[in-house]
Parts: sequence; C-alpha cells; structure tokens
Amino acid sequence: MIWVGGRVVFDNALKVSVLDRTFEHGLGLFETLRTWRGRAPLLERHLARLKRSAELLKLPYASALPPDDQAVAELVAAEGLGGEVMLRITLSGGTSASSGATLWMRSSPLPAPTRREGAVVDLGTWWVQEKDPFCCLKSLNYWSRRLAHERAKELGFDEVLSVQPFAGDLVVWEGSRTNVFIVTRDVLRTPDLNGPLVPGIMRALVIERAAELALDLEETDYLTGRELLAADEVFLTNSVRGIVPVARIVLPDKDQHRDWVAPGAWTQALGLAVGDWVRLRVGDAS
Repeated sequence: MIWVGGRVVFDNALKVSVLDRTFEHGLGLFETLRTWRGRAPLLERHLARLKRSAELLKLPYASALPPDDQAVAELVAAEGLGGEVMLRITLSGGTSASSGATLWMRSSPLPAPTRREGAVVDLGTWWVQEKDPFCCLKSLNYWSRRLAHERAKELGFDEVLSVQPFAGDLVVWEGSRTNVFIVTRDVLRTPDLNGPLVPGIMRALVIERAAELALDLEETDYLTGRELLAADEVFLTNSVRGIVPVARIVLPDKDQHRDWVAPGAWTQALGLAVGDWVRLRVGDAS
C-alpha cells in the first residue's frame, strides 16, 4: 500500500507520467523517517527539508500534495505492520519546473538494529568532491552513496564515511546514510553544513538536545581523520536509527583500527534526551 494524492491505495495504482523528468535525468528527491507508536514526530522537519531541496533543484513541490499526520496514521493502519515502521516519501521531478510532480509515501519494516556493541565503520575508501551539490541533497540520483554503502556492507562494515585528502591526512564529512559526531574532552564536534554533507534531521535534533544538556558544541569546517581517531566518543545519527554509537573505525589498511567502549557517557545522555523528546510527542508506552 502507498499514500498518494490524499488517499491510501494499492502500489500498482501509482501513475507517473513518462514525461516526468525523473525518467530523463534522475530528477527527484526523497525523505526517509520512522514512526513511534504509529506517529512520525519528525515529519514536519523532513517535509521542510524536502521543500527546501525542491526549491534548490527547481522541482515543482507546490504542485504535489504532501502527507500529514493523518496520512501517516492511515498508511500505518492499512499496512498492518504495527506502530514502528519506516516511511519513505518520494517526490518525482515533474513534467516541468512548475507542474506535474508526483509525491507518494510508502512504509516498510524497520531495518535490523546495528550490532549491540556499537557500529563498525570503514574510513578512507569513499572519496567525494567537496563542490558536488548532490552530496547535500536526498536526491534520487543516489547511486554513489548506495554503492559506497553496499560495498561497505559486503566487507562487514555497518557504515562508511566520506573523505577527501588533506595535508597528509583525511577530511571526514559524513556517512553514506548518517552524519558523524565526535566528543573530545566534553566538547561535541561535527562538520558544519558548508561541506559536502546532508543537513540531517536527526543531526539537528541532537544539536538541539546537546544545548539543553549544556554540552559544548563546535560545528567545525571539517573533521580530520586524526581528530576522529583521537576522540573520546564517536557516534552517527540517522532519522530511522537515531543515535548509533561507534565501537570501531577501520582504516584502509585493514590492520589499522581504533576501538571504543560504546556507547560513551555523552552518547548515552544524548540518546536519552532524544528519547525523551520523542516520548513527549508520541506518548510513553510504559
């Protein structure tokens, strides 16, 4: 089942014109998020990012009907997967810059959780160009990210971080599906949004919660590989998985790695703060 045009229908009811620019040049955008107890408290934030990205790419977002809380509830009920599901919202490129876009939402089971002891991350095998505008968008032109992620999974990793060479070191930007944070001496650090990285929705929520915890924050021009490996704690953020503690980072020479006992104290505190934020909006099941 999918939600499109204000109602829930069977998948094969979706119709996208052959003239849609998605089929010509891969124009289009998507957002992925999750529900808790059948509700999606991050929905408005994802739709706001979708709209901003559509304006940047000159996609006709205004001609499409976006989902609301009722749409989420209807789709979750129709699918019968329970209240904890993953949602994907897709916006096609439209038949022109002003009209013809199709927007739909589907649901699926949540992905399997990452390993209990923390994520194992590949560093130094996924190279990106700093000026590539698609690095900052959840675009349907997603092949480079997907390929990097699938290669990492085949090698036994949970995630891979994007890098560039820098003065005998590496600049570290983000994960293929995550943003990256480090904690060093009670200071939370993450690359700022001027680099080639997606402005993650969970990233922003973690920054908000860090302020409430009085944790010092530095949004830096970049992180280096040395800073990453010297950190006291490392974690990743993603709207579906939340905060993902990192237990090991492996360098291109597979004999070199850095381990952490995960989650660290600040990672745990931020995870609890994000959980409290969610419970305030969906209600506590206990």
